[in-house]
Formats: sequence, structure tokens, C-alpha cells
Amino acid sequence: MPGQHDTEEKFIPKGAIAFFMLLITLCVVIWYGIYYIMLERA
Repeated sequence: MPGQHDTEEKFIPKGAIAFFMLLITLCVVIWYGIYYIMLERA
């Protein structure tokens, strides 16, 4: 199929990018949450 080659080159896995962004954000939130708890206990 001639039109399929163009879409393959410009394919961006938006779902995967969004998933990894969410994962990193979640890790940062957990990290700072634990950090804040440790500061409160000290």
C-alpha cells in the first residue's frame, strides 16, 4: 500500500509517551511525599 509508508515514518507513540510521563510524575510525587514525611519526623 503506497499511503502506509508515510504514516510509519511520522508515527509517534503518544500513548507510550503519556504513560512514561505519568510514570515519572508519579515517581516524583511519591519521592517528594516520602521526603516531606521524613522532614516532618526529623
